[in-house]
Amino acid sequence: MLAFSSDRWRQLHQARGTGRDVPGLLAHAPVERRPSHRPDTIWFELWSSLCPNGVTYSASYAAVPHLVRIAKLPAFRFRSDPLVLIACIELARLEHRGPLIPEDLEVAYKAAVAEARELAEAAVSHAWDDESWAAFKGSAAALRGDAVQARAIFEGR
Repeated sequence: MLAFSSDRWRQLHQARGTGRDVPGLLAHAPVERRPSHRPDTIWFELWSSLCPNGVTYSASYAAVPHLVRIAKLPAFRFRSDPLVLIACIELARLEHRGPLIPEDLEVAYKAAVAEARELAEAAVSHAWDDESWAAFKGSAAALRGDAVQARAIFEGR
């Protein structure tokens, strides 16, 4: 997992330029309690940086292990935010809508995707409505490499 303090973030790319601000967004996502920043705003910023319009970037791959860590936190255990973002990054990769995974990030990325798949599959049975079911089920499909089924679930077919 790429440390937040690593200079490598500056060499990676996200939708708005270099990945230098991605660690700060990730650091605030799981523990955001300050009234000046709402968690939904952080998630919007993460989506806008890492997978806007279904396109992924090199910083997206570096962020995935951190998103898995967030998804495992008790407060996020059955929230779809981190899992769906991870799934959309993987779906974009499967559909060739972004760069290849940088070699130095590949092992951590693939391990995180496998772990996220297990989390998404476990979360399906805890879905509280049709939307959360689709989020978890579609995420599980994308994370096991089934882009066709994931796309069908996410698009409501």
